[in-house]
Parts: sequence; structure tokens; C-alpha cells
Amino acid sequence: MASHARIAVQLLIVLCVAHLTVDVLATTTVSLLPSLEKHLGLEEGGFLVGYIIWRVADSCGQMFFGYLGDRIRIKAIIWAGPLFSLFCFSFIGYVHSPVSMTALLMLGGMGVAAFHPEAATTAGNLSPSNRNRWLALFALSGYLGQAVGPTYGGWISDQFQLPGLTNNFYWCLPLLTIVGISLHWFSAKQERQEREKQKSPDASKTVRDTIPDAAPKGQMFLLFVGGVFRVMPALGIPIVMSYILSGESDTIKGTVASYFMAGLGIGGIACAFGFGSKRQRLTLWLPALLTTVPVAMIGTASHEAWFHLFGVIPVAELFVLALISGIFQGVAMPIFISYAQQIMPAGQRFASSLTMGVTWGTGTLIFYAAVAFFKWQDNLLGIFWFFSAGCVVCAICSYLLRPIAEYQVASDPDAT
Repeated sequence: MASHARIAVQLLIVLCVAHLTVDVLATTTVSLLPSLEKHLGLEEGGFLVGYIIWRVADSCGQMFFGYLGDRIRIKAIIWAGPLFSLFCFSFIGYVHSPVSMTALLMLGGMGVAAFHPEAATTAGNLSPSNRNRWLALFALSGYLGQAVGPTYGGWISDQFQLPGLTNNFYWCLPLLTIVGISLHWFSAKQERQEREKQKSPDASKTVRDTIPDAAPKGQMFLLFVGGVFRVMPALGIPIVMSYILSGESDTIKGTVASYFMAGLGIGGIACAFGFGSKRQRLTLWLPALLTTVPVAMIGTASHEAWFHLFGVIPVAELFVLALISGIFQGVAMPIFISYAQQIMPAGQRFASSLTMGVTWGTGTLIFYAAVAFFKWQDNLLGIFWFFSAGCVVCAICSYLLRPIAEYQVASDPDAT
């Protein structure tokens, strides 16, 4: 048993390294939309349609891979998908056509989409009894990558222009190679352990026996609607700020996104070590409600630095509010994924894609519609009030969810 637990921990570490790498790659261009438009010779907002197509394809592509993964296991996709993304994202600086740029971003996004459902489900199933904690650690690695990615991408753009993104190969290719080798090695050891475990008398009774395969439609609807408004600030704040701070360097724009993503990471740590499965519903609705205030205040916050950490990292009202907003959101994100996996045990990859992908794609469409509206009103800062209202909607939907324990008892009359 000790050997089985050790292999599970080793696999989790490999998955976390892969997640960190993938999310650094995926967020290098988050704050570079104005620079992409300049690179393509377009006016402000000229590449917005291409950007929307990329983000929606990236997010909703997870549903396809999640659905496919529940029927055909392709473990190699955990490293092959990111490897494909590496090539696509690293060469965007060498294309000068909006169509070619959109195609490269879409293809790179599909590699990211292929990775997430399989990796998240594998991480959660490594220890079903500690699913929330393990998914929180998996999510944390992604938040760390998202915290680094925008600043890293902005710095690369300032120093070397967009073609400089080919520097990704120097560190990303070795990491993905190690991930692929380690994943194959540890997975083989785990499979041997599982075969031995199945020979035991109690092997026929698993965690899945306590939850039916059919997911309640009402619960999934609430989870989906709440999820759309949960992720909207996460995807919208960096992009809106990149336009509001148009006179600043790409490094500064990226720093705003990095503060927010760092907050998500801190929240993920709190989830891993401070919130258990018995508080899932509370964790889903209360932080969302608390997020409303700092998110609304971001729109009027000053970005003039109070001081610089280590003489480099700026600390200002805007960055602090972004950090606080991220912390509140980060606490609930792993529980959000875990809840869906638990009520869809026969389709965990699909559940993961729904919470990690489709909600983001749908949120992207609503977000850009909101951007168009507030730009038409000549009041882009007003979108932060829209984000804040969305957090309230998220809190209400999450509050209406039934606790997992109640669902199990209601669905299984013999459960005690």
C-alpha cells in the first residue's frame, strides 16, 4: 500500500510539472492582444474576432477530447498535446496574416485542450478519497504557470518582439521530454499495482459504487451557469487591462495578469490544505460572493506603484486588488472541477472538460459581447461591474447545488 501511495504521489508530481509547463505556454499571449494587432498591421480591436475564435476553439475543444477520452484512453496525449502546442505558439511571431495567426493559435489551443481533461481526471483518480486536495495541487501548478506566463510573454515581447517566443524551446522541450518518459515509467508501475490490488477480496467494491452513473441535469445546469460567471473575471481581467494600460509596456500588462493568476495559486493552496470535501458547497458559493467587491474596485484602481519588491516587481492598488480577487476565485476552482467529476463518475473526462473548457468558451463569448457593449457605451471600465454582478450569479447558482453527501444518500437508499 505504501508503494502504491508513493507511485501515486510521483505521478501527481509529473502531472503538476506538465500542467505548469502547459499553462505557461497557454498564457504567454494573454496580455499581448494589442501587440498581436500591431504585429499584423491592424487597428486596435482588429484581431478581436480571431482572438475570440482561438479562445472558444481552445476551451470548447476540451469537450471533444473529454468525450473521446471517456471512451478511448490515450495517455500519451498528456505530453503529445503540449508538444504540439509548443510548436504552434512559438512560431506566431513569424506569420503576418490574421488567418494564419488565428490558425496557429487555434491549433496550439487544441493541444492545450487535449491535455486538460485527461490530466485532470488522472490526477483526481490517483486518490479518490482525497480528490479535492489532489485536484487542488494539480490546479495550483496550473495557476503558477498562469502567473508566470503573462509576465514571461510580455518580457519576451518587449525584449525580442513576438519572434522571440521561439525561446520556449530551450526550456519547454526538455521538460516535456522528461514528462513523457516519467509518465510512461510511473504509469506502468501503477498498472502493475492495480492488477495486484484487483486480486484482493474487496476489489469489486469501489468508490463508484456509491454514486450512480447518471448525472442530475439540474445540478449540471447550475454548475455550468455558475461556472461561466465564475471564470469570466479570470479570462476577462487580463484582456481588459491590456487595453486600459495601452500606454504601458507589455511587461506591466503581463504583471497585472500574473498577480491575478498568483492569487489563484494562493487560493489553490488554501483549498488543498484548508478545505475538505465536507465544505464543498460552502467553498463554491462564499468566495464567489466575497469576490464581488475587489473585482468591482479594479475598474477604478490606480496602477501607480507604491514600491517595488526586489526592486523589480511593482506593488500598487490595482495589483493588490487583482491578487485578492484571484485568491477568492482560486479557493473554489479545484472544488468546482471535483464536484463535476463526483456527480459524473462514468464521464469524468467529459465533466472535467465541461468545468475546465466549455465554461471558459461560453464565458469568452459572453465576455466579448460585454466588451463590445461597454466600448459602444465608451465606458470600458464599466465591465468590472458586470464581472462583479456575474460573481453574484455564480454564488447563487453554487448555493443552490446539493451537497455531494446528500446526493449520494438520495440516490442510494442503502447508503448509510
